[in-house]
Amino acid sequence: MSSEQLESFLSRVPRALVPALRAHAGLEEALTGLVREAREAWPRVDMDERAFLAHVAERLPSAGEAGEVLANLRAGELFLAFACARGDARALEALDAHVLSQVGSWLPREAPSLVDELRQVLSQRLIVPVDGAAPKLASYSGRGPLGQWVRAVALRLHIDQQRAAPREQPVGEAPAELAERLGADPELAFIRERHQEDFRVAFRAALGRLDARERNLLRLHHVHGLSMDSVGATYQAPRSTVARWIARAREQLLALTREELTTRLGLTPDELDSMLRLVCSQLDVSLRQLMTD
Repeated sequence: MSSEQLESFLSRVPRALVPALRAHAGLEEALTGLVREAREAWPRVDMDERAFLAHVAERLPSAGEAGEVLANLRAGELFLAFACARGDARALEALDAHVLSQVGSWLPREAPSLVDELRQVLSQRLIVPVDGAAPKLASYSGRGPLGQWVRAVALRLHIDQQRAAPREQPVGEAPAELAERLGADPELAFIRERHQEDFRVAFRAALGRLDARERNLLRLHHVHGLSMDSVGATYQAPRSTVARWIARAREQLLALTREELTTRLGLTPDELDSMLRLVCSQLDVSLRQLMTD
């Protein structure tokens, strides 16, 4: 790598990181390794080495140990995102085959037609410039798996679509396993049948009283079935923090549902307790059916 290429790279790096990179004895070797890794990952995709390194430089963090910052980059995935943002046909084919093909597995409970529609909209969102700005895919920094980053974009897009066109399913259409569990408890079965509509209204009202982050957390974990680690990647937060957030959101939802039921129904304390046991027993199902805001 020539000194001119090296200086060109450093001219694009966040200013605060430049001294650390200049002092890094293995800088040239590290950059050569990034280029080699990218070429080996996608040998059929044409590479403009200077442009790719400029892209890498502009997405480096402003602080950190130079060797660690460069070593943690996922060069192959960063190059694929870079080439897709530039409209390279082979890169776009690879993105579709290796990443966008996974949309169905991210939303296993959704209808195939909805998944296909989301995949098309997601593709446009990632690679089509809007109002002169770079495509969204250009913002991928290479500091985490590309597939996980795209999944976060897809789920946020799916949430936006649900808000724009809510779909409501009747609360009575519970899965067979839930029906069997309720059938084993005659008291719950009676409460459910007698107050089905009251429950639906109260539960939806309680959902509406949660803040946006609480609803999104519950939707990602309980509706879309994402693990704590996956939700953490979406919010860039540790698993333990996400677990606390979700637990608090559940507690808040149940407390608000109790308030709504108390206000709407003239139940005895025993009946209210039974109703709340029903809420807890089918929380996941209710969230999947009613979380459409």
